[in-house]
Amino acid sequence: MQSFKFRFRIYDLLFYLLLVFSFYYTRNMVCRLMMVVFFGYTVAQIIIRKARVPFPFFYVGFGLFILYGAVNILLGNAIYPSVARSMVISLALNLMMIFSIVQYICQTNDTNRVLRITEISILSVAVVVVVISANTIAEGRLGGGTEMNSNLLAILCVYGFVLSMYLRKERKISQLSSWARVVFYMLVIMLTGSRKGLLMVVLSIIVVQLTQERRKILKKLFVIIGSAAMLYVLIMNVPVLYNIIGVRVENLLLTLSGEGATEASLEDRQRLVNIGLEYIEDKPWVGYGYDCFKMISGMGPNGKVPVGAAGFYSHNNYIELLFGGGIIGLALYYLPVLWLLKSLFKSLSKAKYIPYLLAMVVSQLAVEYARVTYYARVDAYIIAVVLGCLLIAEEKLAKTKAGL
Repeated sequence: MQSFKFRFRIYDLLFYLLLVFSFYYTRNMVCRLMMVVFFGYTVAQIIIRKARVPFPFFYVGFGLFILYGAVNILLGNAIYPSVARSMVISLALNLMMIFSIVQYICQTNDTNRVLRITEISILSVAVVVVVISANTIAEGRLGGGTEMNSNLLAILCVYGFVLSMYLRKERKISQLSSWARVVFYMLVIMLTGSRKGLLMVVLSIIVVQLTQERRKILKKLFVIIGSAAMLYVLIMNVPVLYNIIGVRVENLLLTLSGEGATEASLEDRQRLVNIGLEYIEDKPWVGYGYDCFKMISGMGPNGKVPVGAAGFYSHNNYIELLFGGGIIGLALYYLPVLWLLKSLFKSLSKAKYIPYLLAMVVSQLAVEYARVTYYARVDAYIIAVVLGCLLIAEEKLAKTKAGL
């Protein structure tokens, strides 16, 4: 029994390190090393313990999406085959890591433990960024002077925020620690200037409130509206927050109202979408090869770039998928995602953490109009955590029904 516990302490540590390095660096040599170590340890555990290996439909769906990308290259549909090939390989690595994280969760068989480690990983990364940025924290978007993208930091903090709410409710962390975390995550999100982060927080609160007990709906609506109003008042009236995110929210509202944008980033994003739509009209079904949009966008951080040189990607997951894989690729990518959503909805009453996991997935999907996530390793890891915990809930319910 002692060796069993010791084994899992090592596994937990490897999982924590995998998440921390991947969240902060996203992709570098250390991240690749942790991927190799974690995947290798997972395979070793399967062999040594003769562990059962679950095989959810998500693996099949994502595998078909990857296979389609490879077939598109073989058929000559990829306009830049080497770029598309690299993306197919990267997607295959993502699937391998999703498999290994899900297997880790199933072998651990303790979802609260997994969710605590995931939240602590996010907290660790956020604290590191704040410490590194301490001298410039009010001078620009938090994360800009570190290895982290500001939007990614905000999105991670949304997940940390949601997990903290769940862990507080289950008394896995103290009330004081939980509220301190919630305030910290919210402050970091606002200091990143991420509009996507703010939207995700509000959507997460809505999903959690409306998918738990169906009673007291008016009270829950009051909580949702009150939370959104409080956020708006803060970012519009606290000078530091207004300069970082308030003005960005104003620009977004101007764009949505049709009065025009006063922010270059919004105009650039719309221009990229228009470029993508023009190409998609010519090849709507099969596309031009995964990740090839950046080679024809003609836009880069320093202005125009020649076609054939890597520029901006589309900043829109739907446009990116339609350009890269056409309608077929888009459908193949979202098929396993929809399966996951359906499974979460069906499992709302099976485990107390399911509404919180659903909130994370729904909020992520809601901002894909302004993010490209289909190849993002961080998003893949979060989906793996959700999938693994879902499988645990389904397995426990099946055992209960069978009287085991």
